[in-house]
Amino acid sequence: MRITKTLAALAAGAMALAACGSDTVSAGPDADSGYDTSKISTVREIADLVPERVKSDGKLTFGTNLYWPPAGFYASDGTSPIGYDVDLMKALAAVMGLKPDIQQAEFASIMPGIPQRYEMGVSAITITSDRQKNFTMIQYYTVGTAWAVGKGNPTHFNPKNICGKTIGVQSGTLQDDAIAKMAKACDNPPDIQRYDKQNAVTQVLIGGKVDAMAADTSVIQYALTQARGTLETIGDVTDSAPQGVVVGKGDAQMSKATQAALQYLMDKGILKGIFAKWGIKDNVASQALINPVK
Repeated sequence: MRITKTLAALAAGAMALAACGSDTVSAGPDADSGYDTSKISTVREIADLVPERVKSDGKLTFGTNLYWPPAGFYASDGTSPIGYDVDLMKALAAVMGLKPDIQQAEFASIMPGIPQRYEMGVSAITITSDRQKNFTMIQYYTVGTAWAVGKGNPTHFNPKNICGKTIGVQSGTLQDDAIAKMAKACDNPPDIQRYDKQNAVTQVLIGGKVDAMAADTSVIQYALTQARGTLETIGDVTDSAPQGVVVGKGDAQMSKATQAALQYLMDKGILKGIFAKWGIKDNVASQALINPVK
């Protein structure tokens, strides 16, 4: 769940997880293929909604972080972006009659770069009431928080009592912030090991260097196909929240175009097809709601 400085609490939860320790993730023979967006045609009435300043160069510029599988990461060639958010960006651009310009960015820099640097932000971004004050966010998916431990839980980790444990987490996420808040209640606080890339967090858990890790349920679901029996889940899924595409606040025309494009992908079953390609079959939105958090 990609969010910074949230007050959300973290209890625990999950499903099994594993992945490579490099910047790529191996997922079998179809790992690099993703969803075939080449057959998605321009929808003229939606393309006509796109502001002239956006479509004048023929491309749609996205800010995203490519170290968060399965939302966005690099293929086995180390350079090609893949993942469900990458497929979504390609699909949105296609419906709008534009070419996708997908730019890797540190997660914390994506939203501040909208709309001056990026026309959209798509990077498993959690919708919050605070963010809605400064950006327009259109929902397409819902995720929760999950925990993973080594097979057999060798260190007897309890997600309801993290005191004294060593925990791995990606910097700047909901889980990072919530674990830090939980730690304040400990006389013997946990050793929180933060990494810029989710793959690095997974690697240290597989290597036994941390007792547990917390991540999005989507990350967990995808990694179930990678685990090979080395990891397992513990606790329950918690902190469900919507994710959304981000556009500039007050840009009514771009908001309308983005909502229409997302709704089209939902109505045609394309969005569900994208997520299914990455092993995710639940919690895909059927309505492209604007700023849904009350």
